[in-house]
Amino acid sequence: MPSSTQSAWPEGVVARYETAGGGTVDLTDDDGPVRVACSGCGFGNGHAYYPPVAHRLAEKHASKCRRVPSPTA
Repeated sequence: MPSSTQSAWPEGVVARYETAGGGTVDLTDDDGPVRVACSGCGFGNGHAYYPPVAHRLAEKHASKCRRVPSPTA
């Protein structure tokens, strides 16, 4: 089993999907609509969707996105 390190989610993130490229698709609750943003390719660009739609989009995108997130340092 591969070992991975878990880090705390950013403030406001209510769900997170790991991408094939090692990034994440984060869902942020906006008091009703949910914002979607991929850390690898920028998918979603923070656009808001109804929660069920946001989760489906995030899960589908995460399974296909292979872009590696930009380094932080």
